[in-house]
This record gives sequence, C-alpha cells and structure tokens, in this order.
Amino acid sequence: MKRIFIFSLLSMFFGISYGQNVDEILNKRSVRTDSLTLELQKYNIQDNKVEYLQNARKVLKSAIDDVLKLEDFNNKTMQKVLMKPLTEYYDAFNVERDKKTINTLRYGFKNKEDFVSHYKAAEALLLSKLIDLQYQALIDDAQRVIDEVNMYISRNLKRLGMTIEEYEKLGENDKKLLEKSFK
Repeated sequence: MKRIFIFSLLSMFFGISYGQNVDEILNKRSVRTDSLTLELQKYNIQDNKVEYLQNARKVLKSAIDDVLKLEDFNNKTMQKVLMKPLTEYYDAFNVERDKKTINTLRYGFKNKEDFVSHYKAAEALLLSKLIDLQYQALIDDAQRVIDEVNMYISRNLKRLGMTIEEYEKLGENDKKLLEKSFK
C-alpha cells in the first residue's frame, strides 16, 4: 500500500513537472534567480560560484543569439566557432546521470528548432544550479551571522563568568539587562 501511495505521489509530481512548458519553467526560474540576485545584493553577499554561473548564463544567451543569426544554419564549423566562448564555462553545463558526468554543450544541429530546444534545456539546468547556489550563499551568510552573534555572546558571557546554560535559563528581560553589559 505504501509503495502504491509513493508511486502515485511521484507520478502526480512528475506529471505536473513534465506537463509544464519549457518556456514556463525558464520564465519561473529566471524570475526566481533575478529575485535572489536582488536579495544577494541587498545583503552585499558575493559568491564566486554564483558569479561564475551568472556569467555563464550571459555568455550562453549571447552565443545562442549569435548562432540563431546564421544564414547557413547547417554550417557546423560556424556553430562551433560561435559557441567557443562557452568553453570557459564548460563545467557549468555538467550534469550527473547514472553516476557519470555529462556535459550538455553541443553544436552541429541541423535545424534551429532542435538547437533552440536543446539550449532551452541547458539554460534550465544552468538556472537550477544558479538558484541552488544563490540559496546556499544566503544560507551560508545567515549562518555566518549566527556564528558571529554566538561568538559575541559566548565571549561576553565568559568575561562575565557565566555559562551558556545559565544564560539560556534567564528570562527575556534578564537577558536584555545582561546584554547591556556586553562589549
């Protein structure tokens, strides 16, 4: 019974996910990553991995636009040349499948529709990674702040000759009074 429930739950989830249009997924992920970028800027959080993926996204969009402008789309050499700037961000397009790393960068498409659909999927992958890293950067920064506050409290309690356990047992008013003597 439990397996049937889990299977039906998973099939319902994947049915909803696969039922969505790729463009809808890209739009949702773009909005999410843009709002997370604003959140990172608000707290002045800078993360090299996030910047790397943001740059990869910009270069991807530029390369796709350039390839789509080709008059002779079947020219594989031109596709390769126009996609060359993405090699700097090669790792950003890696995906794990069956414990193997596969890179999604491709060229040599015979028609624009295949090219566009392939690179929409690659952009969706990139946006997923970017969102994960942005959330992680926000979490890491929040944890850093918590750690700093805890160190501040511990240092002051030690100076006052009080343990954390004793501090935790205090009421809110007593904590506030004690915190006024913190340096």
